[in-house]
Amino acid sequence: MSSKKPIIQPKKKVSRKPASPELLYYGEHICQKLAERRQGDIIRVYCTEELMPKFKPLLQWCAANRKAYHIVSGKDLEKITSSVHHEGVAILAKQKVHGNLDELEKALQSKPNTPLLYLDGVQNPHNIGTIMRVMASFGWPYVVGPQTMVPLSSAGARMSEGGAEFVEVFAAETGLKFFVWAKEKGYTIFGTSSHESKSLYDIKLPAKAIFVLGHEVHGMTKELEKKVDVRLAIPATAQVESLNVAVATGILVAEYTRQHGLISSK
Repeated sequence: MSSKKPIIQPKKKVSRKPASPELLYYGEHICQKLAERRQGDIIRVYCTEELMPKFKPLLQWCAANRKAYHIVSGKDLEKITSSVHHEGVAILAKQKVHGNLDELEKALQSKPNTPLLYLDGVQNPHNIGTIMRVMASFGWPYVVGPQTMVPLSSAGARMSEGGAEFVEVFAAETGLKFFVWAKEKGYTIFGTSSHESKSLYDIKLPAKAIFVLGHEVHGMTKELEKKVDVRLAIPATAQVESLNVAVATGILVAEYTRQHGLISSK
């Protein structure tokens, strides 16, 4: 007499939303701005005893909302962050997600003349963070890059000194597709080059301007350099070959802001 084996039904797969990417933010200013602007994204807080008075409201919020927080030594925080530059505080939080060009277009509807930056291969996290610091300082809210762009890192967030919380990042499929999109929207695209270029200080910059920032060593990719509308040069001595990309960004953004009176001098 044969016994039948019970039929085992396969378990149904439960569809789950992919977990939001997380980032460990460290440094006093970026953690302060994160706590002010995205408190709901906070997962865990680490703080030294010395920084407790400054972050007391955040720690009280953590206790009231059952969010973990730990009072740690500076040495422990150095291990947690893998950095000696933690400044006494770190926050594990959801990372801001890149938008797409449709979302950028929607964001621009209420302020259509907003200038933009495009990152064409900028790699160094310190440069990326400093660029965001510059943008926040001058009130530039949007930066664009290809889908392959280097994401904001913990070190980059610290270098932004809180600026990363004021800047939204959008990803285009490729630089060429972004250029097509930008020209359809009436933007003038500027690249920086020392060859056959116009001086930044001899040109009236249009309101709808995009500045392309190239790789730290190689500059703009050749295919994009051919497609820019205007090549700009920042006048300088020949004592060094070129400016750091974040320094160049500061000069470009400051000159545009000056020409268009975006920030009062008072």
